[in-house]
Amino acid sequence: MGIYARLFVPIFLLVTIIISVRYTLLTESESAAARQRYEVEAQQLGQYLAAALRPLQREQNENAISALLAGAAAQNPDLALVRWEHAGGQARAASDPDLPGIAHPAWLGPAIAIEPLYLNLRVPLRSGSESTPGANAAPHAATGTLSLWFRPTQPLNRVWRALRQQAIISALNVVTIFVLLGLLVYLNRRMQLRLENATSRFQNGELGVRMPVAGSLEARAMATTFNSMASQVQALVHSLQDQKERIEVTLASIGDAVITTGLDGRIGSMNEAAQQLTGYSEEQACGKQLQAVFTLANNFGHQALKRTMHSICAGGAAVRAKNQTLRQPSGASFVIEYTVAPIRRNGHGEAGAVQGAVLVFRDVSEKKQLIQQMSWQSQHDLLTGLPNRSALAARFEHELELAREQAGGATLAVCMLDLDHFQQVNERGGHALGDEILKQAAGRLHSFAGPRHYAARLGGDEFVLLLPDQPGQGAVEHALAQLMALLARPYHCETQTLSVPASAGVALYTGGDISADSLLRQADQALYQAKLTGRNKVHYFDAHLDEEVRTHHNRRTEVRAALRAGELCLFYQPKLDMRAGRIIGMEALLRWRHPLRGIVGPMEFLPVVEHTDLIVEIGDMVLRHALRQLEVWRASHPGWVVSVNIAARHFQRTDFVPRLTAILAEFPTVPPRMLELEILESSALADIGHVRAIMLECQALGIRFALDDFGTGYSSMSYLKRLPAEVLKIDQSFVRNMLVDRDDLHLVSAVIGLARAFNRSVIAEGVETVEHGAQLMRLGCELAQGYGIARPMPADDVLDWTANFASTPAWQRAALLPIDGMNGAPSIPSTALPAVP
Repeated sequence: MGIYARLFVPIFLLVTIIISVRYTLLTESESAAARQRYEVEAQQLGQYLAAALRPLQREQNENAISALLAGAAAQNPDLALVRWEHAGGQARAASDPDLPGIAHPAWLGPAIAIEPLYLNLRVPLRSGSESTPGANAAPHAATGTLSLWFRPTQPLNRVWRALRQQAIISALNVVTIFVLLGLLVYLNRRMQLRLENATSRFQNGELGVRMPVAGSLEARAMATTFNSMASQVQALVHSLQDQKERIEVTLASIGDAVITTGLDGRIGSMNEAAQQLTGYSEEQACGKQLQAVFTLANNFGHQALKRTMHSICAGGAAVRAKNQTLRQPSGASFVIEYTVAPIRRNGHGEAGAVQGAVLVFRDVSEKKQLIQQMSWQSQHDLLTGLPNRSALAARFEHELELAREQAGGATLAVCMLDLDHFQQVNERGGHALGDEILKQAAGRLHSFAGPRHYAARLGGDEFVLLLPDQPGQGAVEHALAQLMALLARPYHCETQTLSVPASAGVALYTGGDISADSLLRQADQALYQAKLTGRNKVHYFDAHLDEEVRTHHNRRTEVRAALRAGELCLFYQPKLDMRAGRIIGMEALLRWRHPLRGIVGPMEFLPVVEHTDLIVEIGDMVLRHALRQLEVWRASHPGWVVSVNIAARHFQRTDFVPRLTAILAEFPTVPPRMLELEILESSALADIGHVRAIMLECQALGIRFALDDFGTGYSSMSYLKRLPAEVLKIDQSFVRNMLVDRDDLHLVSAVIGLARAFNRSVIAEGVETVEHGAQLMRLGCELAQGYGIARPMPADDVLDWTANFASTPAWQRAALLPIDGMNGAPSIPSTALPAVP
């Protein structure tokens, strides 16, 4: 029975108790009222008869008395017997049998205790008193006795009618209550049946079943709750199904092999990878013991697996094993690593109870080979196959320890080699060509080293060769001479044949407490010196030279700090048209405002950085400062040209033109034609084809070029023809001595003649006296600069100096003299440089 049906019994008992109490109280109340009314009506009837009998008795009217007594029963149906007694006789009358009779049940009278009533009244006949004596009054001679007997029929009927009426009402109430309770039970039962039906269908797999949301509020709430729960469970089941499918797909597609077993060690499932590695299909393997399918090659591994499975099934932690050999029925074997873990239950009663085991394993044969390959790669250079820096360090320490232990003065030579101009090979032929050169060079090194020596690559085009157990420096020099000859041989790369010689730096260990790193640094410093002395050389480390190198390095550091601190600045030296007596421009000259030494000239610091990338940063700074100053001067001297010296390392960079273009873009108001770049003749001749290409790109932007220190290199008409410079600058050493040295005079005259022949402008440096300028005018050179005109000055002093400048009359007079006969023709006025008014 449900909870509502079970309520019937207590409700029935409660109703019964309430009705019992109510009817007990009701019976008592109705009985009291009926008894009171019964007695009152009997007294009233007795008084009425007594009053009516007195006059009739005085008149001795017996018939009237009899009629009166007979009619008394009609007035009170409860009257059973009335009797009148007097001295003359008596009269009596009984109740009318036609009057209403008993309507109550027989048990009601004893239940409510309403007894029959007897009244005995004495009625005085002679006196006129209207009093009604009591039943116990003393009799008088002239009195009569009126006796009345009443039966409690009407009171009991009244009580019964009241009780019956209330009983009917109560019955209706009780029936209504139980009908409503029954309806409630019915509705609840129907809701339960619907819920049971929906639940049963849901449990049988009909996840889409839903209860109708109808009926009472509770039924709708129940249906809504069930439907919500069913939707969530359905979504969860679908999610679990999707997860299961994904897990199955994952297990089927992952590289790891997976086998699951029960507590008895029998296989329950295995994925495709496991089938491939074990050589068994899932149908063949399911139900078999794990060891029968997962067969390890050695007995030790087999026993270890059995102990592991026993431990796992007993609740132990996961176990991992490496480097095991799995054997297939066909005889094939694989190196594997596996992990065994327990499968646990997630219930509440036995939380965490082990249900089986899962074995995950993978083929690591390739991994083992890869580890071996990675171990080789960690000790070797991938491109050339030579040992790398890490392997060199270990071998170096070993050879150094052997050299320390040997007695007899055996020498260990450390040679660091570098391919000359290798960066240019990369820039012209690409990295593929450079890699091919490196591989061939490494092959030659490896062949030369053989089993006795040890060759390694540090990176880039740097190699190291260890020459252990050498009798002395002579043997080292002989070996390295053979090696340098071997490396100097041409390299054949597809259709190209290149000659890429090498430079070498050597450090010798003949004893003492010195580390391998120190020896390698010494060899590196010796290599640096070999590069400085002309490349394709072998240089041996010298302690005194090492100190100079350290000083050189410190100087570079100071220059770099000065650049960062803004201590490098520009001075400007005017350039003069002596014939017109006009300033045509300025040459920007670098100076260092040293906080302690004052103004430092460029020759004291530029040589230490000209072979480093720091010279590029300095060159960019000079260009920016010169263009910024030219932007200021254009307001008063729009025709001035500012010339800037460019170092060879800076000019020959592949990104020189893009960097210059970007710097020009920072000063859009300065025309590029007002900037002149001066390059050394010697640096231009080092790679004339490359220099020519860069010059042409710059001239396309409007930039002008001057060949500085012309005459100090290998000047020839062929070179001059190939270099498209607009201006030739005669080196000041020739100009300064031409008044006393006939050879210098002829050289100056020859340069002026070359410029005239190739229609180039020519400017002379080193004009220190009026006589120098006059001689140049006689030779046909009109443009000059030097201390005789003005010394280099800060930018802030230039305009003041220009305002006070006056032309030299001697130069004007020299312009009127005939040209020196050694030239044979008058000078051609320069049209390459603009003149200012």
